[in-house]
Order: sequence, then C-alpha cells, then structure tokens
Amino acid sequence: MALTRDELLVILIEECGEVIQAATKCLRFGYNRDQPDYGINHEVLAHEIGDLLGISDALPLNRERIECSRQQKLAKAMKVKRMVETEDCPQPIAAYR
Repeated sequence: MALTRDELLVILIEECGEVIQAATKCLRFGYNRDQPDYGINHEVLAHEIGDLLGISDALPLNRERIECSRQQKLAKAMKVKRMVETEDCPQPIAAYR
C-alpha cells in the first residue's frame, strides 16, 4: 500500500528536522568527528539527506522546478558570499550588531 501525500509530508517534515540535527552536530562537534552511538557526523548527515531526498522523490512535485531551484539557491548563496567578502553588503543597523 502506498503512502498518502499527507503521510509523505509528515515524514518529509521529520526528515528535515533530522537533517537540521545532523548539520548542527557537524558544526558543533566537528565535521569528521566520530561520536559514540551516533557515527561520523558527516556520514550521518549524508544518510539523513538521503532519507530526505528519498521522501521528496516520492512526492508528486515538479522535478524541473526542483532542479531549477537547486541551481538558483547555490548561485544566490555564492553571490551573497561574494558581496559579504567585498563588503558590497550594507552594514547592519547599529541596534542589531
């Protein structure tokens, strides 16, 4: 029996949380750190991203839109990084520093 769209969405939400947790552990404890009863942080992250992609593949979504968005997101992130590195980015308001 196939999973319903709503069931897939619930699983997708859960997987997003697991990706967040794994990425946070990479930052907090080290990308290559092997943690007891957890594993190597970046390997766990890869596993969780695989789970997330597996569920997203099962959803009835526009694959062309997904691929276009993936490419645009990376391009935008690189553009923002260049702006920050060249200080073309406006300085934050004093109250938020």
